[in-house]
Amino acid sequence: MPTDVPLGSVAWLRASVARFSNGADHARRRSLAVDLLAEVEPEVLRRKASEAAGGDPRLVVVGVLAGELGLPVVASDVAAVAAAYHPHVTPSEDTTEAEAALGRLVAACGGTTDELVAARIGLLIQACEATAGLIGNAVPLVRAGKPPEEAVAEVLRADPPVSHTRRRVAGEDVLVPLAGTPFGAGPRECPGPAHAIALATGVLAGLRVTRG
Repeated sequence: MPTDVPLGSVAWLRASVARFSNGADHARRRSLAVDLLAEVEPEVLRRKASEAAGGDPRLVVVGVLAGELGLPVVASDVAAVAAAYHPHVTPSEDTTEAEAALGRLVAACGGTTDELVAARIGLLIQACEATAGLIGNAVPLVRAGKPPEEAVAEVLRADPPVSHTRRRVAGEDVLVPLAGTPFGAGPRECPGPAHAIALATGVLAGLRVTRG
């Protein structure tokens, strides 16, 4: 990690998660995320997401995943940090809200500025962004009568919420297309595709029930 990155800042989070890492750092940090998700049963996520469906899907999926990970976070804090998370996004002049929210997340996710805490927060941010995007793209299909599982499968095939990802190579952001592999592949594959699909289908099933 660069020595000039303030510990506990959004810049620290970017520098400490697998997503923006390479080589041995990426492998080690990704394994932390995989191990965390190994303790979470996708079918439980699906059921609880269905029960909690309604309102902002970002907050629903974050709340459900955080609950199963045993993390007492405030979902809106995750959303605030997610808005400032990507290095290619030009931050607003005032990042006080995101930095303050991250401070609360660090406290709720272990209280230390190590890679495990960063991995926990990174998983919640991924749920807040990509999984909620998957839900949003599938909602019209479900409203048209398609079962949630089929709607999610169709979105992943034809209209995935993340069509490109970014990698940091030699200090530069590189745009990488994900055509045909919405969850990535190989050593860069998403650590929890089954969990993301379970959260998405659960929320969509719950919305389907409430809308009759």
